[in-house]
Amino acid sequence: MKLGDVFLSASSIKEAEGRASFSGVSQMTLMENAARETISALTKKKVSLTGVAIICGRGRNGGYGYSLACALVWQGINVSVVHVSPPKNEDSFKYMESFVAAGGRLRRYSDDPDEAADIITNAALVVDALHGMAYSGEIRGEELYLVELANASGGFILALDLPTGVYAEGRVSPNCVMADMTITYTSHKAATLVTPASEYCGEVIVADIGVPDEITRVLRPEGFVIGEEVLLTLPQREDCSNKSTFGTLLAVVGSPNMPGAAYLASLGALRSGVGLLKLSSDAETLSVLKNRLSEPVFLNFSKDMAIEHKPSALLVGCGIGRGYDGVLDELFKGQKQTTIIDADGINYLAQHINVLMEMQGDVILTPHPGEMARLMGEDIEYISKNRIECAKAFAMEFSLVLVLKGYHTVIASPDGGVYVNTTGDSSLAKGGSGDVLAGVIASLAAQGVPPLKAACAGVYAHGKAADNLKTKYGARGLLPHDLPAEIGRILG
Repeated sequence: MKLGDVFLSASSIKEAEGRASFSGVSQMTLMENAARETISALTKKKVSLTGVAIICGRGRNGGYGYSLACALVWQGINVSVVHVSPPKNEDSFKYMESFVAAGGRLRRYSDDPDEAADIITNAALVVDALHGMAYSGEIRGEELYLVELANASGGFILALDLPTGVYAEGRVSPNCVMADMTITYTSHKAATLVTPASEYCGEVIVADIGVPDEITRVLRPEGFVIGEEVLLTLPQREDCSNKSTFGTLLAVVGSPNMPGAAYLASLGALRSGVGLLKLSSDAETLSVLKNRLSEPVFLNFSKDMAIEHKPSALLVGCGIGRGYDGVLDELFKGQKQTTIIDADGINYLAQHINVLMEMQGDVILTPHPGEMARLMGEDIEYISKNRIECAKAFAMEFSLVLVLKGYHTVIASPDGGVYVNTTGDSSLAKGGSGDVLAGVIASLAAQGVPPLKAACAGVYAHGKAADNLKTKYGARGLLPHDLPAEIGRILG
């Protein structure tokens, strides 16, 4: 299923570059291409090049730095390179020699630490080419001083491939370069997509440095970046149709203190195209919702309602509180349709995890990090540092689709697939946004969209709606109830 571009592991990219050399694309050519793409990106972003300091390491990442230094100095730009020791591979060494021959200034940190500090702190552009995707140690000694100097610089900080101290799989060392922009090569890595590593990358630009497509296509991806393509996978709405064509969603949502959650989930579902929404809650909540919504059929809750009403999909949890805990196991165990579980439905499962093993139909869970921590018996910090690993492991263990919400939401499938969304930002960090999302995903599932596709399309459209609307309302001013109409427009 084509949902967007792949992201690759460090080992896969290393393999791809090795295969490229056998096909006639040398490492020096890749470095030259990377330099050209980097200069193009800097020019487009109008980054000042009045004084450039490049911090180069001994390995391949340092070679990319020396290649960039050559390209810049050949354009007449004032470039200084600071290193701890000379390159250890032949290609990087050749670029270092070419840089010096072209009149570039090369300084070894230990020869004059004060001069090196002046070069870095006074540069308009500081380029981090110390360590790239292959590094997994801790930054110490002179390298640590260089990292600290880069971060203290008043200049624009550019990282080549990955910021030093950030590891490709998404972990971070205690000391990392905090980049304003990262030029990453060939494909995204987990680190450029998912927190906490992505927080050190700044704006990320994926540069095509010449690894042939036929090589990268045969590599097993670590995951996928959800793109606009996901919308093309949704079924077309035929004109010759009726409400039954687009499914029935039964939503068990809301409570006296949280009728808004039910309202927002319902709007999300209705605007996403479901044929019929059956909204179930307690009598007090229903009395409020009847004054705000015209489209749903309103039902008093009963534990057998999924069997009685035979919906296409079932949504449980948005704002229900804990008043249904005594009957949720019967509701869940009796379901045979796709069930989307959010909020207090997830909190119930955290204390009755075995219920997941007894559910008969497909399941989509939509936890935020706190709910995910409760599901896994871990703390929030652990979840936040291991988003992909946690989502993937849980989805595989319980054979479900897991939507781990947050900045760059991670979606994991039962077969171990991982999908990362890059739409949306802090404008969605408001109570009620998740209720809208749950309604959208549930609506798509009720229309017959497979669970993984429904989750990916729902998350993408939800974030894209926020991106579109914040130009009108601002990230602070955008409210969850603004989202559903724009989501409907995006889904088409």
